[in-house]
This record gives sequence, C-alpha cells and structure tokens, in this order.
Amino acid sequence: MFSQISLSRNTVTRRIEDMAQDIGEQIKTKASAFSAYSIACDESTDISDSAQLLVFLRGVNYTFDVTQELAGIETLSGTTKGEDLFFAVERVLEKNELKWEKMAGITTDGAVMVGRKSGLATFVSQKVRECGGKVVRYHCILHQEQLCAKSVGLVDVMRDVVKIVNNIRSKALSHRQFKTLMDEMDAQYGDVLYHQEVRWLSRGKVLRRFFDLRDEIRVFQESNYGNIQVPTDKKWLSDLAFLVDVTEMLNILNVQLQGKDQIITQLFDHVRAFKQKLLLLRRHLSAGNLAHFPCLGEVGMVKEKVHECDAVLSNLIQEFDSRFEDFRHNTADFELFAQPFTISVDAVRDDLQMELIELQCDSELKHKFTSLPLTDFYKCVPANRYSKICKQAQVMLSLFGSTYLCEQTFSLMNLNKSKLISKITDSHLHNILSLSVSQLQPNLEKLLKNKDQLHISHYVNDIATTWFLLLLVYLALNCIVH
Repeated sequence: MFSQISLSRNTVTRRIEDMAQDIGEQIKTKASAFSAYSIACDESTDISDSAQLLVFLRGVNYTFDVTQELAGIETLSGTTKGEDLFFAVERVLEKNELKWEKMAGITTDGAVMVGRKSGLATFVSQKVRECGGKVVRYHCILHQEQLCAKSVGLVDVMRDVVKIVNNIRSKALSHRQFKTLMDEMDAQYGDVLYHQEVRWLSRGKVLRRFFDLRDEIRVFQESNYGNIQVPTDKKWLSDLAFLVDVTEMLNILNVQLQGKDQIITQLFDHVRAFKQKLLLLRRHLSAGNLAHFPCLGEVGMVKEKVHECDAVLSNLIQEFDSRFEDFRHNTADFELFAQPFTISVDAVRDDLQMELIELQCDSELKHKFTSLPLTDFYKCVPANRYSKICKQAQVMLSLFGSTYLCEQTFSLMNLNKSKLISKITDSHLHNILSLSVSQLQPNLEKLLKNKDQLHISHYVNDIATTWFLLLLVYLALNCIVH
C-alpha cells in the first residue's frame, strides 16, 4: 500500500496547509460563541533572524466550555516595538473575528510587552477600553518566578561550581577520565552536568549533581595537576548545601507553574504557598532546625553563616512580594472564583454582593461545590439566577497565568526551523506549528473528498484508511526537509 501512495513534498505541504486552514476555521467557529477570552503573547527570533510573535487564545463560552488554541503567528519584518506588536495582535484578532470588548486579559513576557507607556499590554488595554471592555494585564508568572530566583545570590559558590564543572566537561581527555573514575568508585552518578547560563534554573540540577559527587570530584581534581581545586573549608561547603536546598525548592515551584491547562488561581496558589514555606524556613533556621534543609543538615550548619542565609531567604521573600503585585491586586476576584461559599460578601464588588448572598445560601449548589471540580461546578450554576457570578467565573477561567504555551511552541519552532531546515517559509512554519500544538483535529474526511489530486479514491472507502492517511501526513509533517 505504501508503494502505491506517493506524496511528494509539495503535495504534503499543500495537505498541511489545508489541515491548518481547517483548524483555523474551527477556531473561528468556537470563537464566535465566546463570552470571554484572553490572550498570551510572546516574541522570539528564529534561526534566520525573523521575529515571530505567537498569540495564544483561551476562550470560554456560556456553558463553560474552554477552548485553548494558537490563534495566530505573525512574522515581524521590521521593528518589534510595542506598537508593532499591537498591530500584529490586531491582525490575529481580525482573522479570528474576535471582538475587542470580550477580551478579559492579556499575559505577556518581556519589557517591550509590559512597558507602562508603550508596551503591547498598554496598547491592548487602551483598545479594549475604547471598545467598552476591561482587560487585566499579567506579567508571566513563570518569568517572574525566575527573576525572583536570580536574587538568591551566593555567586561565589556558584562561580566555583561552574568553573570546576566546565573544566571537567570542556576537555575531552579529562571528561573521559572523570567518567572512568565515577565507574571505578561506583558513584551515584556517572557524570557531572554542564552548566548553561541561558537557562538559569538548570543550575539547580548542576548544583545537586555536584553536591552528590563532591567527594569524587575532589579526588579527581586533586589527582590532576593544574586543575581547579574544590574548596575544602566548612563555610564554603555550608553555602553550597544551602544553595542546593533553596534552588531545589525553586525548581519544584517552577515545575508546578508549568502546564497547559492550569487555572490562574491554581498558579497563584503555588506562589503563595511557596512564600509561606520561605517564612517557615526562616523560623526554622533561626531555631537551628534543619528539617527542611536536607543538604545543609547533611554537612552541618556553620553558626557564622546563619545570619547570611537568613538574609538570602528574607531577600527572596521581598522579591516575591514586589514582583507578583499584579496577581495580588486581583486576590479578591481569585478568592471569589475559587471559594465562593467562604469569601466574605464585603470583600467582593458591590454589583456581585446580592447574587453572592443567594449563592452562599443555596444548599444544593454548596453540596455540588464540595463534590465537583471547580470547572464542573460552575457548569451547574444556573445562569438565569446568577448571571453576574457566572460571567465573572467565565472571565477567570479564560485568564492565562503564564506564557508557558508560547515557550513550548518556540522550542517546537526551533526544531522545525533549524540550521538544516533554515529555508522553510514563514507560511509553512506557521502551518506546521498550528497543527502541532492544536487540541483540535482537522476534518480529514471532508478534506480528502475535496482533493482529487491525491488519486487514491479507492483507498478511502472506510474510516480506517482515513485515519491511516492522517497518520501518514502527520509523520510526513515531522520529516520534511527543504
């Protein structure tokens, strides 16, 4: 059968375009039913130095069905100022026939995106306000968490670790010798991890691996004349252990904040919980309790370092307080959405108070709230009785807390448009990305019936062959070379 079906590169390209257009039409149809939607935007440069702007869409209809899709990709051939990005977003919204007044939020990443006077978010807010709507602006929660993490400090320790690790990894002979030594010593790991400054949180894995292999690394470095030696003083080792413990906590938070379908209230809950953990760590540290510092407990705490470690934790708490102001500003709305039966009526907006009283006195809904997931609960709330609370819940469900989807798609873009496939056209790249990240399925039967040039009508007599062709085209999509 494979020998009888020949798909040339051009044919596959056309099929990809057809499927991407079909996905686009489905998104447009769903968008027409939105009661509220939000967008997440980010911009990056591909291998050929073309600036690509991604616009993700998250919309909610009146029955609380959520649609999360890539709304559009815009190639910016000129400057990438806030106004340029705004015009690109405007084209995406027009293509999907989305109304400005229904936009509830915009989440962005980067200075050009969030600038107070001329950033993309400012231009979007002004446009929505002119159309009679109101939009909330968020700076990606993942990006802010990483900025907070960079304030940890202890740069001397990190610099020493990076020098030693990169010294081992950068020379082929020493690297081979080191791995041989790890085998001979039956070490926990067979190698050290290379540190990449561009990905700051990779340092957590580097530090942990270095800490676990610290004795083996010291033996290896001492046996190689001229290599950088591992510091042996107790204060340095105490700093290293403390840094490992803190960065591992930050890495756990970073993983919690990742994901495609997380509700914004859940993301902020993780941040609030992390701050409470930091406060607990400060109390334990001052009391000499190292229960939540496993590495520090292993090597022992140097008393002279207690004040310095406390200062690191205090500074980290201050960073979390200052950087998440946009999320804390909407705490009341978050609590109303996530805990409608326990929030004080006085804490919500005046126009929601009467409905909230009715809701809190509804025994049947209160029982459903305790037994159903949050999104399913709001599907049970009668819109005719609680129209304003339902509308508020639809807005909250539509909000993006991060630009995680954009970052994930940029990684996919770099795989598809690499040094080996640098001549791929922007149009074809856009189609590939649209198909790759979409949660929707193209209507293969309809597309195949409309494409006589495939010349395989005798193979599409049943649904099994239709799905075979879908698999074939998707496989071809990932194997295209120019």
